[in-house]
Amino acid sequence: MSIPTAKSLILKAQDNLEVASKTVGDNTQHEVTGYNLAQACELLLKALLEMREIEYPHDEEGHDLDNLIVILEEEGFSDISSHADIIDLTPYNDTRSHINPDDRIILKDYLGYAEDLKKLVGEQLKLY
Repeated sequence: MSIPTAKSLILKAQDNLEVASKTVGDNTQHEVTGYNLAQACELLLKALLEMREIEYPHDEEGHDLDNLIVILEEEGFSDISSHADIIDLTPYNDTRSHINPDDRIILKDYLGYAEDLKKLVGEQLKLY
C-alpha cells in the first residue's frame, strides 16, 4: 500500500477544497469552484484506492468519479456507495468544461459532500 502517495493526494485535495470554499458563493466562479470540487473528490477517491493497493486508470477514465467509485465498490469497499452524490461533479472535472447555466448544480451542497468524503478518507487512513 502506498500511504505516502495517499497522504500526498489528500493534501492536494485539501488545497482544492480550500479554493472551492473561497469561491463557492461567487456565481462568476461557478466552473472554477466545480472544477476544484471535482478534483478534490478525484484525489480523495484515488487516495482510497492507493491505501488499498487497487489499480485505477491513469487516462481519461481516471477522471471519471463514477468509474473510481465503481472500482472501489467492486473491490468490496461498500462505504463509498453513500458518497455517490459526488458523481454529479464529473462534468466539471475538465479545465475546458463549460456548464450551461441551466445544467448547473448547487455547488454549496457538493462542498459538503466533498467534505464528507474527506472525513471518510481520514477515517480510513487511521486504519493503516
